[in-house]
Amino acid sequence: MKNVVFLSVALAAAGVALPAAAQNMSSFGDMPADAVRPTVASRMPCASIAGRVFPEVTLIQATAHEATAGLPAYCQVTGYISPAIRFEITLPDRWNRRLYMFGNGGWAGENLADPSRIATRDAALSRGFMTVQQNSGHDAGTYRLGDFAHNNMDLLIDYASRAVHVTVNTAKAVAAAYYERGPSFSYWAGCSTGGRQGLMAAQRYPADFDGIVAGAPVLALTDTQIWGVHNAQALDKAPISVAQLPVLARAVMNKCDRIDGVEDGLIADPRKCDFDPAADLPADAGFTPEQVETLKALHEGVKVDGETVFPGIPWGVEGLTAQGESGWHLWLVSEDGPSRQLLYGETFLHNMLLLPKSGKDIDWRSFDIAANYKDTGLIRSIVDATNPDMSDFASRGGRILGYFGWSDPALNPMMNVNFYEQVRETMGEQETADFYRLFMVPGMFHCTSGYGTDQFDAVTPLIDWVERGIAPERITAKQSEPARSRPLCPYPQVAAYGGSGDVNDAANFSCAASD
Repeated sequence: MKNVVFLSVALAAAGVALPAAAQNMSSFGDMPADAVRPTVASRMPCASIAGRVFPEVTLIQATAHEATAGLPAYCQVTGYISPAIRFEITLPDRWNRRLYMFGNGGWAGENLADPSRIATRDAALSRGFMTVQQNSGHDAGTYRLGDFAHNNMDLLIDYASRAVHVTVNTAKAVAAAYYERGPSFSYWAGCSTGGRQGLMAAQRYPADFDGIVAGAPVLALTDTQIWGVHNAQALDKAPISVAQLPVLARAVMNKCDRIDGVEDGLIADPRKCDFDPAADLPADAGFTPEQVETLKALHEGVKVDGETVFPGIPWGVEGLTAQGESGWHLWLVSEDGPSRQLLYGETFLHNMLLLPKSGKDIDWRSFDIAANYKDTGLIRSIVDATNPDMSDFASRGGRILGYFGWSDPALNPMMNVNFYEQVRETMGEQETADFYRLFMVPGMFHCTSGYGTDQFDAVTPLIDWVERGIAPERITAKQSEPARSRPLCPYPQVAAYGGSGDVNDAANFSCAASD
């Protein structure tokens, strides 16, 4: 079964559908089904939870569910935390003493009963975890994209960080009542917005979780949305067509596939790719000089007063899946309305970027990024998870396992690489490796899919790290089409081919220092 699940929110006002949440669905894939900790039983009837009073909770309901072939008997607790946080907590009758909370995507506001969210919940519930989820404080069916934040600081702050914090504290209080004891270990797993939520928890609420999976975190949310507008402005000057993307993808791969020592359709470290669109595109590729300049602008990134303030798109993101789909399609290049990057960036301009001023009248085409860049301090302080000093989290024994696709078209992988380098500089290289490891995934798009390995379990090695002290030295990842496996290595190491054997078998690769 393909491990990609995107939740889609219909946006009638925009005439498009965007992925509202992303989650790599391979969690628990390497955990044996019978690997269950000693369990504790519930100590009260499920319905009795509804009569309890919990701090900040304005409404709570509890429903008992009988065991099925795939799930244990459990108590489903739902409720609201003021002003508009909706949450669900599921409590198995026999509990492994672990809490598992999973994140949101995009502008969040998801329906907690969406089938893909239920699948994520049930994967943990079936293994004895109590599970927790929340909608980040607003309903996406009520608002168009980021409109929930317009003139509403409460909803913005809940989206930024508070909703996760108050919900997990509520879940711990519910567990203490239902089982007469709290969780031994609390885990977070999320990708995209969910990855940012995880890093935000480590930075602002270091006691909330013992272990955090932070996949493709949009940690510099402010600069990411500015970058999306920058990319749309560049493409508006000289648009690239969908039909040109395969030509670009093949030219990049022809230039850079072999720089990692093996010709396999993957670029282990795109920073080593010195592709020059002016020189390396075929003469008959059909790119105009203006389009070549657009490609250069996209690769160079956002500049203010001559200084790069956010990195450009790495080469390789334009790569093709086995079905011929480019990573740029829809995210950067769309012939059926605005690109996804533009839709996200524009709603950020209109509702958040220049707080406390309104941006509703901003035209993205004429918006002067450099002139307004200095006025983005307030929103950064609310939504960005960019504090490299996570010593409070580390000193508690907290652990972070991060991952990011090198070919992510939605977010910039260099955002996480640069942040990780800042953490190493702030806290020390060894000290960082002792609590935070980042795994870059060649060829993977946003959270999953792409033209590289995208199926891997990040939760099980995190649990082993937190509970047994076994730090992850490599994670085996798989790909369905073409069928192959590869080790994912903790940055700055890369997977190095041994020189013999099947290049599609992870056994023939080792993790080695990058040169």
